[in-house]
Amino acid sequence: MRHKAKHRGPVITMMWNTALDVRTRVAVGAGARTKLSSTLAQLNAGKRVLVLCQASTAVHWLRDVLENLPGEDFKVTTLEVPDGDACKTTDWLIRVWEHLQERGFDRHDSIVALGGGSVSDLAGFAASTYLRGLNLVIVPTTLLAQVDAAIGGKTGINLPAGKNLAGTYYFPKAVLADQEMLSTVPRKQVMGAIGEILKYALIEETVAKTTDYDMGPTSLLEVLDKVIQDGFDLEDPAISGLITSCIKMKLYIVSKDPRETNLRRILNLGHTVAHALEKVGDFKLGHGEAVGIGITQTMKLSVSKKLIDKAATERVKDILFRAELPHDLPKGINKDELITAMAQDKKRHGENIKLVLPQTKLGVVDYEVSFPIADLSKLLNSKD
Repeated sequence: MRHKAKHRGPVITMMWNTALDVRTRVAVGAGARTKLSSTLAQLNAGKRVLVLCQASTAVHWLRDVLENLPGEDFKVTTLEVPDGDACKTTDWLIRVWEHLQERGFDRHDSIVALGGGSVSDLAGFAASTYLRGLNLVIVPTTLLAQVDAAIGGKTGINLPAGKNLAGTYYFPKAVLADQEMLSTVPRKQVMGAIGEILKYALIEETVAKTTDYDMGPTSLLEVLDKVIQDGFDLEDPAISGLITSCIKMKLYIVSKDPRETNLRRILNLGHTVAHALEKVGDFKLGHGEAVGIGITQTMKLSVSKKLIDKAATERVKDILFRAELPHDLPKGINKDELITAMAQDKKRHGENIKLVLPQTKLGVVDYEVSFPIADLSKLLNSKD
C-alpha cells in the first residue's frame, strides 16, 4: 500500500551513548522511515538485510519500507511472524536464526524490526545472539513502541512461566520513529499507549533531577492531559512533542544505567502488576491498558502509606477514564493467580521485589522501594 507523505515538521536526529559505549542514532518525525537506506549506509552495514514484521504491519508498510532499500544496494529478505506476543516464543526465535543461517548472514549484516514492541523484542534477541551480534535497526510502527518498547536496548521472549523471562541487553544501531506510520494503527491500540506515556509523566521530575533531561516550561503530565482533552488527534503537533519527550527521557535514563542496576528501575512504575495481569489474562489485555491499571494500584499503595495524597490518584484515574482506559483490576480476576505471577517478576530479589512508588506529588517517585513478596496482597487490596 502506498502512502502519501504528510510531513508536519523536520525529522529530529539524536545521537546517544550508553555507559556500555554503545552509540545509537535516533530519528524522530514524520518521514523518518525514508532514512532507512542512508542510515544503513552510515552504519557501514553489510548487504544482507532481514526485515522482520507481522502480517498486520506488512499489509500497510512493508512495500513502502522495501522501496527504501533498493535492490542494487541490498539483498533483502522478509519474514512475517504472528501478531502480538505470539511471535515471542522459542519456536519463532529458532526460525529467525535458521532464516539467517540459510541465507548466509554474517556479522556485518542487519535485521530491521518493522512493527510494534513484540517484533522489536524478538528481532533484538535474535540479532544479539546470532553470531553474537548483527546490526539491529528498529522502525517502530505503533505509538507504544515509539515511546517505549523500541528504545532502551531490552530484548526478550516469553516463557510459559512469564513475560520476557529470557532476554538480553542489546542496543539498536538506529531507531526511526515515524509518526506517519501511526495512521494505520487502530484507535484503541493508539489510546492504549497512553498508559506508558502516563508512566513517563509520573516520573518526569525525578528523571530531571537525576539526569540531564530538561522538563521544559510545561510538564509532560499537563501536555498529556491537554491532548486527551482535545481528543488525542494524531495530527496535533503536541503528539510529536509527547513522543520526543518520552524518547529523550528514556535515552537519558538508559545512558546512565543500561543494565537496570539502579536508576533504570524507575521505568518499571506500574509494571509489576501490569506484567502479571497480562500473563493471568492470557495477554488479552493490552500492555498500555495493563500499565494504567498497575499505576493506579501502585498509587493506592502510596496513598495507604501516606506517601502521596488521594487527590493525586484521582487525577491519574481521571486521565485514564477520559482516555477510555481501565484503572481498576478486571472483574473476575483471580487475585491468587495474580499474586503468584507478580512473585515471579524479574525484579524479585530473594524475598523482596523492587517497586516504584509515587511520593510527595505527581512526577516524583521513589524507585528504591524493597517490598516483601509476602505482602503483595496489600498492593492489590490497598484502598482508594
